[in-house]
Amino acid sequence: MRHLRAGLAVCLLAIPALASAQPADEDETGGGTVHESDEVIGPDGTEPAPPDDTPPPDDAAPAAPIATGGNTGYDKGFFIKSDDGKFSLKIKARVQPYLAMARSKTPAADWTGAFEIRRARLILEGNLHGDDLRYKIQTDFGKGNPSLKDWYADARLSGSTWVRAGQWKRPFSRQQITSSGKLELADRAITDKGFGAGRDIGIALHNGYEDSPAIEWIVGVWNGTGDASSFAVDLTDPDDPTISVSNVPREFKPAFVGRVGLNSDGIKGYSEADLEGGPLRWAAAASFWGEGDFDRDDASNDKFELDFIVKAQGFSGSGALYAMTRQAGTHVLSDQELAYIGFHLQTGYMIKPTWQGIARFAMIDGRVDGLRDTKEITAGASYYGWGHDAKIQGDVTLLKVDDGKFTDAIRFQLGANIGF
Repeated sequence: MRHLRAGLAVCLLAIPALASAQPADEDETGGGTVHESDEVIGPDGTEPAPPDDTPPPDDAAPAAPIATGGNTGYDKGFFIKSDDGKFSLKIKARVQPYLAMARSKTPAADWTGAFEIRRARLILEGNLHGDDLRYKIQTDFGKGNPSLKDWYADARLSGSTWVRAGQWKRPFSRQQITSSGKLELADRAITDKGFGAGRDIGIALHNGYEDSPAIEWIVGVWNGTGDASSFAVDLTDPDDPTISVSNVPREFKPAFVGRVGLNSDGIKGYSEADLEGGPLRWAAAASFWGEGDFDRDDASNDKFELDFIVKAQGFSGSGALYAMTRQAGTHVLSDQELAYIGFHLQTGYMIKPTWQGIARFAMIDGRVDGLRDTKEITAGASYYGWGHDAKIQGDVTLLKVDDGKFTDAIRFQLGANIGF
């Protein structure tokens, strides 16, 4: 027994030495390398230069995947794939903890706020039966309310032409298509919700528009009712009512959305901030949203949008112009009147490789009596510890409604985006 205990003691003492001898792990997020903190003396007796703590640009070309085996590893997400590559699964996740505070003139000019988990996303994506059939699943656990965000399949028809079916973001505006994890400020402009952005169930043809090809396009049809679930109660049998939850609308009210854009070489059109640096790059697009009054409720509308983004030497600028009509006639789809116009302009500059200052102005103008006017001024700063995958953001927003003052409504947000 004494020999056995002695042997075990030797093994336990050897473990730290073996662990320290293992090579440092690489971190693919942003294409950099994680260095060991312990000092190492080179063979010539000199100490190596200290590691460069400057985080790599978010949109830089990634380094080689970290492979722990031929079929597993890390490449902008942990992946598993079959030997022939016909089946793959990539796992990604991110969380956004926030402190949000607001003060409104009515009913009382008191600050209210709380800590919140604004978003907690789990993403699964990959390919099936080869590279011509791809899928994506994204769920959210933020704010204590599990929900389905994306669930769709892409099937290649020919070359770069794909057909997509499922639930995802309607491709109406650049800022909405851009992931919340790749924004310069803590939240999108007031024009985002004001002009009906969001997810929906539908089918579309596209050419990989999210990857910013030289010419991007997508056209499709969606339910037009969004992805929010609703309760339905069936009282056919009063003694045994049936309650169901679904985001399938009772009435089909399709929304037809089309988008086309141009992208210069090297632009990441759906990632804000010029983290990668470099010469002038730009992207511009136009979108159309048409809604048919199929449910005969006289509540249809049409929407138009123009947007852009430019990046150069740490400077970034983006914006969009919106217009929306509403149906004025009874059961006359063509009888539309201009209801709202709006725009937002946003600019940022990388003061240091890790620090950015950002400012934005946005406006929604009601063109018909009874429709409200809203203006927004937002200023903030972001610290990028590891590109968009590890950042801290803070901003202050002033809102002016109709004839009020910008100081009537103030919002402060401080949060982070952490993911892999």
